[in-house]
Amino acid sequence: MKPDWAGDDLLSRLVNAAIGFKPLYALMKVGAKHVLQSTAEQNGVPWRATVRQLQNTPEIQEIRAELENPKVEYPDYYVQPFHAYEEGNLNWLAAFEVESATYSMALRTFPDQGLSPAQAQQRLRDGIHGALRDFQRRHSARALEDAVDIGCSAGVSSRFLAAEFPNAQVIGVDLSPHFLAVAEWRERTEPRPGRRRVRYRHAPMEATSLASGCADVVAASFVIHECRPGAIRALIAEARRLLRPCGVLLLADNNPRSKTIQNLPPALFTLMKSTEPWSDEYYQMDIEEAMREAGFLGVETAEADHRHRAVLGLAPS
Repeated sequence: MKPDWAGDDLLSRLVNAAIGFKPLYALMKVGAKHVLQSTAEQNGVPWRATVRQLQNTPEIQEIRAELENPKVEYPDYYVQPFHAYEEGNLNWLAAFEVESATYSMALRTFPDQGLSPAQAQQRLRDGIHGALRDFQRRHSARALEDAVDIGCSAGVSSRFLAAEFPNAQVIGVDLSPHFLAVAEWRERTEPRPGRRRVRYRHAPMEATSLASGCADVVAASFVIHECRPGAIRALIAEARRLLRPCGVLLLADNNPRSKTIQNLPPALFTLMKSTEPWSDEYYQMDIEEAMREAGFLGVETAEADHRHRAVLGLAPS
């Protein structure tokens, strides 16, 4: 069941009309970013200080040159404004702010609970990884030795996945060389003893060019709400190709059936839709059915928390 503010409902059409009015849209973008930034800085996330630090780290520019694949072609859904950035994810400011925004998102998921940014982020990831472990156990899935983290952004999800499964080799894949440069810089300058190194790859999620059957888990966290349905289906197909028999696909994102999502205040869902151009398509798409059509078995949705879900499926043996 989708929220009333998504799809073709009257409320959704009114919100979309407001977003389509450019002067108002410009204000909405600023407002959406301000909500995240103020939540972050009021809770001790050094948003602006982090941007300044990364801007003054020339090594990050060099790392981008190392990682960027000049042959990558960017799909049309990716090269347009979203998340309040005119260039989408293909710019340095988005890359320098995305980690702080990720921690702000976790804080907003668990408000008024006295959690630090690190504690809120850990709780968010624990819900996702707990759903994964439970699914693996109940379906006798493969032990996780190799994982591919699709849409890894600046590496927050990859690092938490590597911490949860410290003996696993994790490869983070993303389409933004700017984001990957920050992820790789963190990996080089902030090593975490007791886990294997995360490796990063610049590639589209629909065609990673990784070897077939290379992974026990393919995960995509907070990615698919940013994609058209065709791109989501292509991601699912690519995950099917990458997974070994009895491997697991994990898609973690906003839960359309969540009462929290369905009952968002009008100001918040309007701001959210203003920076997420594919919201209507995502909230109406049957992700479970798309996974079943791609051949996944035992497909199910688990509540990761009151706002997010983990959709899981098993690759055939």
